[in-house]
Amino acid sequence: MNNSDLLSAMHRARLSARLLASTAVVSAAMLATAPAWADEQASQPSGKIEDIVVTASRSGAESVQKVPIAISVVNVDTITKSGQGNLSDLQRFVPSLSITESAPGFNKFNMRGLSTGGYRTSDTSDRSLVAVYLDDTPISVQGQTPDLKVYDLERVEVLRGPQGTLYGAGSMAGTVRFVTAKPRADEVSGSIEGTAASTEHGAASGSVRGMINLPLVKDQLAVRANVYVGRDGGFIDNVGAYAGQNRNSNTTEQARVALRWTPSTAFTFDAAFTYEHSKANGLNTGMSGLADYTTFTNGPEGTSDKFRLYQASGDYDLGGVHLIISGAHTDRDVGYLASTEPTIGYFFQDYSGGTLPVSSTTYPLYKAPTSFDPAVSKLIPYEQYSINQKIKDTMLEARLASDNTGPVKWTAGVFYEKQIRHLVQDIPVAGFDTLSYMNYFYGPFPQTANGLYDSKAVDKAFNSNDIFSGLQDTDEHQFAAYADATWHITDKLDLSGGLRYFNFKEKYYLFESGVYGVINHVPLEQNATLKSNGVNPRANVSYKASQDFMVYAEVAKGFRYGGANQPVPIGDTGISQTCKNNLASYGYSSAPSTFGPDKLWNYTIGEKARLADGKVTFNASAFWIDWSDVQTRLLLDCSYFFTDNKGKIRSKGLELETTVKLSPEITFSGFASYTDSRANGNIPTVGAFDGNRTPYFPQWTASASLFYDANVGTDQSIHLRASYQYQGDQFTTFNPYKTTITNGQLVTDGPSATYARIPAQNNVSASISYDIGRLEIGLFGNNLINGVKYVDVARATYYKVYQPGDRIAWARPRTIGVRARYAF
Repeated sequence: MNNSDLLSAMHRARLSARLLASTAVVSAAMLATAPAWADEQASQPSGKIEDIVVTASRSGAESVQKVPIAISVVNVDTITKSGQGNLSDLQRFVPSLSITESAPGFNKFNMRGLSTGGYRTSDTSDRSLVAVYLDDTPISVQGQTPDLKVYDLERVEVLRGPQGTLYGAGSMAGTVRFVTAKPRADEVSGSIEGTAASTEHGAASGSVRGMINLPLVKDQLAVRANVYVGRDGGFIDNVGAYAGQNRNSNTTEQARVALRWTPSTAFTFDAAFTYEHSKANGLNTGMSGLADYTTFTNGPEGTSDKFRLYQASGDYDLGGVHLIISGAHTDRDVGYLASTEPTIGYFFQDYSGGTLPVSSTTYPLYKAPTSFDPAVSKLIPYEQYSINQKIKDTMLEARLASDNTGPVKWTAGVFYEKQIRHLVQDIPVAGFDTLSYMNYFYGPFPQTANGLYDSKAVDKAFNSNDIFSGLQDTDEHQFAAYADATWHITDKLDLSGGLRYFNFKEKYYLFESGVYGVINHVPLEQNATLKSNGVNPRANVSYKASQDFMVYAEVAKGFRYGGANQPVPIGDTGISQTCKNNLASYGYSSAPSTFGPDKLWNYTIGEKARLADGKVTFNASAFWIDWSDVQTRLLLDCSYFFTDNKGKIRSKGLELETTVKLSPEITFSGFASYTDSRANGNIPTVGAFDGNRTPYFPQWTASASLFYDANVGTDQSIHLRASYQYQGDQFTTFNPYKTTITNGQLVTDGPSATYARIPAQNNVSASISYDIGRLEIGLFGNNLINGVKYVDVARATYYKVYQPGDRIAWARPRTIGVRARYAF
């Protein structure tokens, strides 16, 4: 740790101390007033912390305090009362987790500092490091995990560290599990809830959600259905040609129907259908050269997501052993649209030295500006950077899980998954064929009858006026067999271990055309095949010094599949020449067509304690990770990129979580984590020098929440919550320098054009709700001090003269709302 890091650590320690001291003062003040209400009640909340049951081991339910791994559980009721529930809100409740969201449904999960850079929407081979599950079904796609609202869930389980034995390749850094509430055949119940909120600098938001549980055959068959409809008001204003206020509103429609059949005590069958359709009318991005929450584009932007998930599973008790068979099919359409015309502004500027008149109907459209001029930038034709994907994923799993009644508890199973992914990338630009410099510099064109440029005829684009057209098709198959067992050596000592064998195959096809995707007017095409297999182990030992105190140690191997690369054009003119020269500077004669799996070893020690007669829980874990053959993306100056297995990263850190029952009515909950993740040796592909901190991950995260829950009359209760969450600053690249290879060595070459700092976040939120019988009404506020400003930065590079600054992904500013819920 260098001196600046040490000073930063001391500063964070002082902040934490002040935070805990302030919490103690507030707690004391609340305790002084609590008895006045408490004495009037015949029945008050429990003075002990309630036990939380999880199913993370996939071999039955057990207390989270008895599971010897680093796992956190997010309380769904807390999220609902606070008016939160977006996927990105999870990071506010869990240590060592960071989620970057630039638009609804477009998010990137990072855990324990395992990150090498940002997410690119056109990279189908970018593998997820954190697996997201809905019950037993993986639903995560790197950068595009569906934003299923946190509703009608029993809990959210967040497992930190590799979970490859039970959860496969996508869980290299950790796993997030959404566990749904199951239908009950013994009661009719339901609820309806509505919210309305106002966002500073934005439009109003609102939502309605409902749930109903119906027994169809008493004690045997039941159905449970819920629906959500919501609109999040926009808060980004546009001052470009597509001018308007609150341009980034979005709407979401979601529904889920679940069926449970229990014809006997030995057999349970579950089936469910989940539907989500979201549409964002803009991105959450502004530009740094303008006022906050303001952007400059000449056309619309947005995202769309249609998600359909079909699930079925059966659990049969064979007598001491459960046979569990599950299957799922996902059908998903994902769309992304950005207005990125500054990147093509140079196509329309005057290169004639003033001999050609500026025109609105022929080249050139304007004289080359020397600095950003909004009048000139509004003349650039709208560039519709669009990506549409179709994803079909089918998985089957069968496993045997023993009861925890003997000296050995075990789970063994097989898993199969087939995923087909079809990506279409198209960039139409109205009038490009006649308004750009193509005819002036390169005409006449023999491919057309009149000799004039036509994108479709000359460069094989999908349509005329398309500057880029592309297809990516992937067909993946994976098979795995796994076994995991725990041996209760004594009443206090457990030894567990697991193995997972995997066999993975991928076929990849790519086609690129248009002026950005050809060499000498010939489209780029690539076919690639990838195969990999291996075994990944884990081992864990735990010792229960008492019923309330346990220590454990674990070593586990994490892995991630490889993939195919997009081709990089190599030639002697234009973009292909720039690519060729840039590749050569890094020692490549061409881009590799594929890249292999990367892997890591994770070492964790931890403890779990229940203290003060059940009034306190305190869990701590320390980890050390060695990540090797890292899949790193080399971004070339010609706008192309590829992935290669280069370099090593080492991450180490400490995670603390505690809950304290200060009184039957008052509960304190908090966490803190420190992560030191750095390049372990030089990594030329990402310009990292030995010791550089990994991008897109904060060193410090912390949270402190205070809850007040009390009965205040017959069938009435009040619930107050105040929370503060801190997340340290992050950076978009490993260091602030541009790098190159000279005489075989990585050296700096001036300041980086892509490096940016993402500021620390200080999120203050609060809520109050009042229960009157079956009715609950509440008030909530999030980001109350606007301490969460922006979450990502995309630097403007060669095109910055046409753009008023860097693209900034803004967080939703201060939002205050009301909610009402009726349950029956």
